[in-house]
Amino acid sequence: MGPTQGDAMRALLIAAAGALAIGAVQTASAADLRPPMKAPPLAPPPVAPIYHNWTGFYIGGNFGGGWEHTNSSATTTGTFAGFPFPQEFTSSSSTASGILGGGQLGFNYEFVSHWVAGVEADIDWAHITGSSSACEFTAAGVVTSCSNAASKIDDLGTVRGRLGYAFGNVLLYGTGGFAWAHNSNAVTLTCQGPGCPGTTVPFASNTSSASSTPGGWTAGGGVEWLFLPNWTIRAEYLHLQFNSYSQNFSFTGTITGFPLIANSQASLRTDVDIVRVGVNYLFNWGPAPVWR
Repeated sequence: MGPTQGDAMRALLIAAAGALAIGAVQTASAADLRPPMKAPPLAPPPVAPIYHNWTGFYIGGNFGGGWEHTNSSATTTGTFAGFPFPQEFTSSSSTASGILGGGQLGFNYEFVSHWVAGVEADIDWAHITGSSSACEFTAAGVVTSCSNAASKIDDLGTVRGRLGYAFGNVLLYGTGGFAWAHNSNAVTLTCQGPGCPGTTVPFASNTSSASSTPGGWTAGGGVEWLFLPNWTIRAEYLHLQFNSYSQNFSFTGTITGFPLIANSQASLRTDVDIVRVGVNYLFNWGPAPVWR
């Protein structure tokens, strides 16, 4: 008895099942031969914002140099041998230079727009010295006496407003306000009589000194670097100007044995330029505008 149609069908199903099993085994083997898949890299952590905070009180110190220029004019009156002599006039200019150093304190406020406004007061002890020579003459133009003057600025100070723009931790600013300085002069006569400034008759006279503390104005600017959260370093230029202040000088002496008494009233204008560097400690308050 030959194979039936059912037997043929069973044989076909068995063959198909075997083919599927062999294919599955081959697929698994091929998968085992592939290299393992790597996990995707982790995203970098977000960059923390940097806070540059200029708001708060600060205190610090400074050191630098100063250059002074003074123009003066004077009128001298007095007596010689008991008789009044004609008025004598003089004009001169002098220069001085030296070092200075001191301290400052102030307050900053930083706006959201990164503008920084503030106020600062400082005082510097100075050693700015110089000398000059000048001769006095009558209204007719006759030279009557000559003298040497030694000048000195020994301290100065300012009270100023400040306005700047913060580029992160760098502040560019302008500044201006009130200024004062203590200025002293010592004047010594070097010759007396129509022969000045050449030969003259013998004379002896005292050295006359005068000092004043004029007030004026100042303006300048600088750059400041916030190099640590609470520490800044700066470089600064200031011009100080003192207009129309006065000093009086009195002289007593003898010329060929006759007494000389003279009083000189001087009007002065002084310009001072200073360049200095400074370091501040900033007591900053809270978070400032965020820079990314």
